[in-house]
Amino acid sequence: MKTTAVDSNHPLISNSFVTCYSDYLAIHLYYFPFGKKKVKYNNIVSCELHSMDDIGIFECKLWGMSLSPIWWHCDMRRLGRKYYILLDAGQWPLIGLTMNDNDIINVYHFIKQRISSNQSSVYYEKYLYNPLQTVSEKELEHQKYLQNVKKN
Repeated sequence: MKTTAVDSNHPLISNSFVTCYSDYLAIHLYYFPFGKKKVKYNNIVSCELHSMDDIGIFECKLWGMSLSPIWWHCDMRRLGRKYYILLDAGQWPLIGLTMNDNDIINVYHFIKQRISSNQSSVYYEKYLYNPLQTVSEKELEHQKYLQNVKKN
């Protein structure tokens, strides 16, 4: 079976607001006046899709941060959008993304797929032990009981 390496400089999804690569997401017009932000998928803790109807007028801004801990990239049509993506990249503030309603669902599913494939390996690196490989106290008691029964 032949394997091909994915070029991290080749965009997999791209629109005027974001470009999704194999290992990171580039958010256009994130910094003033024209800088972009790169977010690696393995740094994303959560990715949520919300309705714009759920966010208050003082929580959203066309560019920058309003009274909520969310930094918004530049989108002059944000208030007319149906959905937004909220990213927690493990740093303050959270990242708010809007784009054309036709694109946002595809971008959301792509990010979720990327972070879920990284989540299992990255998540447990934060622990000193792997919780899936630990044994509960009840299991230890049961194992000790079985050893004592075998000895007797």
